[in-house]
Amino acid sequence: MSKNNLMSENKKNVDWSEGRWKEMLIEQRKFMWHKDTIDKLAVWLELKPGMTAVDVGCGLGNLGYTYWPYFGKGGHYLGVDVSEELVREAAEASREWATGGEAKFMVGDAYKLPFSDNFADWVMCQTLLMHLEKPELALSEMIRVAKPGGLIMCNEPDNLSVMLIKPYWSMPELDIEEELLIKKVHLICHKGHIKLGRGDNSIGSKVPTMMKKLGLTGIDVRMNDIVHFLIPPYEDPRQQHLLKMVKKTQLDEHEFWIERTKEEFLAGGGNPDEYESFREISERLKPILQQQIEEGKYIACGPSFFYVIKGRKPK
Repeated sequence: MSKNNLMSENKKNVDWSEGRWKEMLIEQRKFMWHKDTIDKLAVWLELKPGMTAVDVGCGLGNLGYTYWPYFGKGGHYLGVDVSEELVREAAEASREWATGGEAKFMVGDAYKLPFSDNFADWVMCQTLLMHLEKPELALSEMIRVAKPGGLIMCNEPDNLSVMLIKPYWSMPELDIEEELLIKKVHLICHKGHIKLGRGDNSIGSKVPTMMKKLGLTGIDVRMNDIVHFLIPPYEDPRQQHLLKMVKKTQLDEHEFWIERTKEEFLAGGGNPDEYESFREISERLKPILQQQIEEGKYIACGPSFFYVIKGRKPK
């Protein structure tokens, strides 16, 4: 298999094993789930010891690590990813958590998984479909390798909806025209993101329909119950981690993300003058955010839209 075909177009604009992208891959998964939520999801998914599970786009094996206590005794976990480096690191890390069963990792293509038909009890992915130009093709391949009656699970976000809501925070109130401009920029950037081949960040809410179209049964949906909030003095580890992420993305890497926004906005057909107005608002708010964080006065509270979708391959 040629390296150019690995995981198809998936993440073709990003090497998730390098730099800020690898850091995101790690940091965004810290405090991603409440333990009692995973307990409930494991029951809802009907997980049991001894299952054979395939994780497509496994990265560093986060799904395997998260759900291993519920299926790993006598079980088999097989992680597949485009990155040779991530596969190698995931295999090394699995020695610490994959006890009582077997965990293996391999380089592979999401559109052509290296497994026979009707192979696995459970085929899963997390934040994979959102990066693909042909997510239905990858989902159909996941279905192919599942056994009749087997479980398909897709964990995917709807980031566009997050960007369009109005969370509570301590930053200055904008006027309605500025608020509407920011929402307009997010909508157009979403189109540009897709046009640039970077996938669909709102795919989470679309997966149930995709599953139905591809013939799955017993389709059901849950949502991660994490709420992102910051209240001074940020005493618990979850808030401290979130504050670290806000500093990094909104302050330290501000220029990178504002330029990426420009690229996607223009690709989506946006007006350059409107982008400049958006940039002016962003630049005006940046020092205020920095001051509030430095003084321990920054407050924020808002939801995430992260879906857990399951279906069964017909028997």
